[in-house]
Amino acid sequence: MSGLPSLDSRIRGLAVRFFTRAQASSNMIVRGIGDYDAPGHPYHRIRDGVVNPRVDDGSMLMPQDSYDFPIELQCKPLALVGLTGLDIINNAIHRAIWEAFSNNIRSDRASVQFKLLDSAHEYPPVKPKRNSYDWYIPKGILKRNWMNKHLNEVPAVVVIFYELDWDDVLWNEKKIECSSRVQSVRASLEGRNTRIAVILIQQTAPLPSGEDMLAAERATALCTSCELNPKSLFVLPHGDHLLGYTLRLENAFFDLAQNYYHHEARNVRSHRDHLNKITHQYLFVRHFFKMGFLNELKQQDNNTAHKHYTQAYNHLLEIRMVDTNSLEIKTVAGFINYKLCKLMFMLTLPRDAIAQFRKHIELFKSRVGPRELAFQHSAWISKQFSVFGDIFDEAIRQGLPALQTQHPGFYYQQAAQYAVERKQTCLDLCQNVTTYPELDPLSGWEHLEFYGQRAWRPGKLSAEPPDPAKEKSGILALQYIEKFHTNHSTIIINLLGNAISQFKTYRCPRMRRHLVVQMAEEYYSSRDYTKSLTLLTHMLWDYRSERWWPLLTNILTRSLTCAYLSVNIQDYIMLSLEALGTCVQLPSEHKTRIFNNLNNVLQKCPPEPEPGLPTTELASIQDLWFTACKTEPLAITVDMSNITACVESKARFTQAQYKADQMVHIEVFIRSCCPHPMQFSKLSVTVNNPSYSSEFAVCESTAGPHPSNPLLLFEANEVKRFICQFVTDMQDVGKEIQISSILLHLGLETERYAVLRFNGTSGDSASLDVTCPELQHFRPSPQNMPDFDNIRPLGTAEIVPRDSQIEVELFHESPALLGCWYPVQVTVVNKETQRVLGLSLDVNLKTSEEDPNVEQAIFVLLPNRVCENVNGDLISLPMQLSVGDLDVDGTQTKKFYLRAHRVGTRNVIVKVTYKVLLVRNSEQFESSCLKEVTINIPVVKPFDITAKFFSLKFEPIAKAFAKEPFIVMPYVSCTSPIPLIIENSSVELCQHVSTVDSELKSQIVDLRLKSGDTGAEAFCIVVDQPSDQPVALGVYTIQWNREGSNDPVTSSSVTMPTVRVEGTPLYIEMVMPAHGWVRTPMAVSYHIRNHTSRLLDLDLNMEASDAFMFAGHKQLQLRILPESIRSLDYNLYPLLSGLVALPRLHLSVSDKSDSPIKQPQLIEILDRSLPAHVYVMPQCKGNPTSVPSRESDHQILLNLYVHTITRRRHFTPEAENFNPDISLAKCLNSFPVTLTFNNGYKGSVLQVLGTTVHWRSQGARGQGPPPSPQTSLPIFLFLIPKSVEIIHEELYK
Repeated sequence: MSGLPSLDSRIRGLAVRFFTRAQASSNMIVRGIGDYDAPGHPYHRIRDGVVNPRVDDGSMLMPQDSYDFPIELQCKPLALVGLTGLDIINNAIHRAIWEAFSNNIRSDRASVQFKLLDSAHEYPPVKPKRNSYDWYIPKGILKRNWMNKHLNEVPAVVVIFYELDWDDVLWNEKKIECSSRVQSVRASLEGRNTRIAVILIQQTAPLPSGEDMLAAERATALCTSCELNPKSLFVLPHGDHLLGYTLRLENAFFDLAQNYYHHEARNVRSHRDHLNKITHQYLFVRHFFKMGFLNELKQQDNNTAHKHYTQAYNHLLEIRMVDTNSLEIKTVAGFINYKLCKLMFMLTLPRDAIAQFRKHIELFKSRVGPRELAFQHSAWISKQFSVFGDIFDEAIRQGLPALQTQHPGFYYQQAAQYAVERKQTCLDLCQNVTTYPELDPLSGWEHLEFYGQRAWRPGKLSAEPPDPAKEKSGILALQYIEKFHTNHSTIIINLLGNAISQFKTYRCPRMRRHLVVQMAEEYYSSRDYTKSLTLLTHMLWDYRSERWWPLLTNILTRSLTCAYLSVNIQDYIMLSLEALGTCVQLPSEHKTRIFNNLNNVLQKCPPEPEPGLPTTELASIQDLWFTACKTEPLAITVDMSNITACVESKARFTQAQYKADQMVHIEVFIRSCCPHPMQFSKLSVTVNNPSYSSEFAVCESTAGPHPSNPLLLFEANEVKRFICQFVTDMQDVGKEIQISSILLHLGLETERYAVLRFNGTSGDSASLDVTCPELQHFRPSPQNMPDFDNIRPLGTAEIVPRDSQIEVELFHESPALLGCWYPVQVTVVNKETQRVLGLSLDVNLKTSEEDPNVEQAIFVLLPNRVCENVNGDLISLPMQLSVGDLDVDGTQTKKFYLRAHRVGTRNVIVKVTYKVLLVRNSEQFESSCLKEVTINIPVVKPFDITAKFFSLKFEPIAKAFAKEPFIVMPYVSCTSPIPLIIENSSVELCQHVSTVDSELKSQIVDLRLKSGDTGAEAFCIVVDQPSDQPVALGVYTIQWNREGSNDPVTSSSVTMPTVRVEGTPLYIEMVMPAHGWVRTPMAVSYHIRNHTSRLLDLDLNMEASDAFMFAGHKQLQLRILPESIRSLDYNLYPLLSGLVALPRLHLSVSDKSDSPIKQPQLIEILDRSLPAHVYVMPQCKGNPTSVPSRESDHQILLNLYVHTITRRRHFTPEAENFNPDISLAKCLNSFPVTLTFNNGYKGSVLQVLGTTVHWRSQGARGQGPPPSPQTSLPIFLFLIPKSVEIIHEELYK
């Protein structure tokens, strides 16, 4: 039922248009029908703080129903405070004060009602006090004006406003005038206990209490002059804080009002001692009701008010009830019960309130009163239920929880039931009433003194015999008003609307439907057939879905009658079709009449009247039908998807997929459940696709004066099968088509016809196969007919391309390397019998089910079509490659490159699409074809790049120092199963990072790495300044490719790890040869750099050594300027050969200087900056002429602290059980190894003896001297040393 309007919105719309007056409510259901206006009040009633204006419908003035609740009873009792002395018309200050009091709607304000009084206001006269009640006989229970008097007329406090400042120059005159005003108000209130207060309107704010002696003195004088209690004198400065002052004054007025109402309640209680229960039973009820009402006005004593109301109710039950006083007793009982239930809800006693109401109904349910006025008793009970529902609903909106089994909806429902009983009783009792009495017995009803009394015998006691003539006349008048001036239907519909809203809120759908049907019946009885039909059709949907066929039959019969009476042709046809079905349990003669009426309507003739209609309306209704048959449209569409009609339809495709060159077949099954033969004129099927909709005719009648088709003639319970076939549009390839609807035409187009529209995606919504499809196999079906119940509709089909004869081959070398261009070659061979047109390749990536988050965008590189070099543009998938036309047995090859950015398996789909020319029905058309190939490409990681940091002594470091060089060594570990060739490498340094060398050259160019190999290179860099955060050094980039591949070179970049850089005030650099010779002087220089901005005073001390003699300063006081260098030169004379300890240089901080460097810091700098040993070569022996030149054999002595070994293709450390201390000589002696120095020296290793390597120069020597420790690090052999020191010395043969 999608697309249908909400039922509740329709109900509300109908009610708003039908009711003559509207009332606001929280549940948006129209209320208030049946409420009557109280005399003397221009407003209907107050509910939830909304005052609803009275609507004048032009009817005669009706007396107030005795069961109606007056407005003063239902409103919240507020203490009345009168304000006098304010001229709000001429004085802006007075107007602001009045608005501050009257417009204050804050939640924390006191429960006070303000009333503006003029100076000449007259208060209600004071009733003379009674000293004794011995001879007093009351004429009624509760006076009509008493509650209104204390709520709106007699104030508890009268506040006199007067403009007077303490320092006013006319103080004495104004004091006398103020006293005169007070005395005047006191005189007008003589005999009453109303409290009087005076407020002085002043221009300046008062001083704190006790500081203004003048104000205290004059306040005392003013209170004495006015005979006023000092606590009743107030000061109101008019200024910015007026609202705050008024809030405090409200609380003060509230306290004064509390005292007043407390005193009034005590006065009423004092009268109780003079009463007796024989003649004063009415007074007991009246006085206890007054005490309860006055305690309510106190706003703080609801428990006491509840107690007094309970006593009043109990005293009322003791009164003997007869016909003459029954109405008065029930009226007052309803008032007291209302107060009791409302107070119980306020005191959070909901169970007690419900129990009290049930007790109240049980007590008065059987006390009908005069039988001639029994409808008043039903109206009174209905009002009791309705008002209690209002109280219950208000308590729920204030936070009281409710249950599904106990909520206001049940009370509104009961109120509606008694309203129906009132209507029926009125029809029974008032059927003979036609005229109103000549002498109005109800005249003067607006001036009655007591609630619930009759207008023709006011103030009469129950013991007095009534006047029979007046009684008869009065009863006749009330019956006349009830019959002709009471709209019972609106009252019932209003109450049912309230109940429906509540049952919807508490999720009681079946109860809600039951009440909606009752509301429709009430609309029917009020002759509003259109609204009744609207509600009934909504209920038909619900009862049809729940398969309550007896209820459906009943509602359908009433709906058909409403459709006839409202002359609604479309609904009449639809309901007739449903009434002829098997689910509707009507006698055969009724179905025959409905079938004949349906044919009459289709033949533009009026139908026969429905049975049971009043004869007075038949003539007018038939005239309307004659007119409608001529003016209504000829074509009427009936939606059959939501009704259980006498005609059912199912449709299905014969298969789920159709190729582009195939004919589409649709099977349509029609079953007629009508007990009479039905002739249809046309059958068609509507097919939809995402772009358009098409209608295909299946079977239609022949042309002629009386067109008919035997194929469309259905006997009772006959099932027929029809075939619809059509050619698909080439635009539908790859799309899904759907059976949208089945259109069956009933009637002739020349007269009037109904288009029965069935939903093509599913069968009848009311058929049993929706819930129990397996039970359909047990239903008998005729052997010569299709098994309609077991047909499963297939409403959608996919149009797929024709089978492709193209051969597609994909060539690629798995796996793909991460970030590397991966070539894929596609070869297409045309095996079709004709030339293919517009051949193209679509390349896309299929999402993996295991990892749906794999990126969808793989970059694609297209080579140039001419030279096939990779210099095309980068695009992202999906990608389309145009191939063009291809002859028979023709071949076309395309190549593209893919690059992935995440490790994983990629499923690449290559779709080949093209067109071929086909001939169908002597017509040539193009047909699209598709061939799809999928390849799985695993993506692996080619290598891992790490980096480590070393000092210049090749010791691992965890931190660096500003302006001190250190070594960064990247390691490239190959993880690819395919050998890689390193084409080049580079380093892009960050800001504040620089290199020691003028140019950085790659040291791993053309290096071949296989799986498990590691290549390394080193860079000596300097960081310019320290930092609190780790410093980023730069980006290391290598360019690489697969071995033997001509594909594009791949560039991979990684960010080198960060290093912590600390500042250092001093840096010491030692310059010396790589090695020395015994008894040969060697020059050594020390360069001391001051990185601070202060002068450094240092003491230098050169320690003596047994291995060297030296020339230079042994002790020296140094003064190094800021940001400057101090150089010291020494000549060392070696005395011993081998690895000899150098003389140690000591620096200390001068005691007299305030140096920025500390001694422990200075020692740490010396230890990490200066080498401790040097290799000294022995002297040559023999003839000096036989000493070989530098181009001959040489020896290099290495300090072999091996860090790690790089695998080479001819040497595997694992295979050699590598041990750095044992296998080094074996490795060097087994394989040809070349030494390469950074400054150009090259040599071939001859042999290794212990830790001595013998080598011979190769080719031209490098420029400059042999490598020094500072410039020769590192030496790239097949090993990476931890530290290397080189000594170059000529050897004797």
